[in-house]
Amino acid sequence: MNIADQLPRIFQANVDRLYRQVIVVTLDQLPVQDALAVGQTSGMDEFLDRCAAQVDNHTANEAAKAFALTLDGLFERQLCRWAHAHGAKAGSMETALPACVRIGGLDLVAAGMADDIKELHLVANVVRHGEGRSCKELQGIAPLLWDSPSLDYYDLAPAPTPASDMLRIRAGDILRYARVIGRFWGHVDPLPMAVLDPPY
Repeated sequence: MNIADQLPRIFQANVDRLYRQVIVVTLDQLPVQDALAVGQTSGMDEFLDRCAAQVDNHTANEAAKAFALTLDGLFERQLCRWAHAHGAKAGSMETALPACVRIGGLDLVAAGMADDIKELHLVANVVRHGEGRSCKELQGIAPLLWDSPSLDYYDLAPAPTPASDMLRIRAGDILRYARVIGRFWGHVDPLPMAVLDPPY
């Protein structure tokens, strides 16, 4: 059996285990508060409770952003490895993704994967680098990642706050990112009984 043909299934399983056994378990354990109260408090205890709630939500958001960065890095490494296994040169997402799409004969737009893959990579760049081209591009294509209608997030550092620090990644976003990676590998898997769609 061709080793390169086995890689998509292995990669899909690796992402699935990371998502289910590490990411979901960790995010589920982090306390997240609904709308955060602001304004004058009646005393020190109420003030400290409000501060703790803000820290809880900030920590959960930072964890989600870290997991988005991890998923993107894992996917990029997988893509490079699969491209190399097929004799293609690839050293970054920008070269590996097109090579793997060609190898797998996959149309990312028709398969409904293009937007989530692009968003994940931009999120990872923003998490890694902060302000810049990726942040502006991400704001243009995914403005909801900055939306906080329930006022459940505040930056803990003193103002002014860069846009990149107000990026909100929620559990549903992480699910989308893990799912699209799983779908990608399922759709390029040449072996029998490929799992096209993860069960989440």
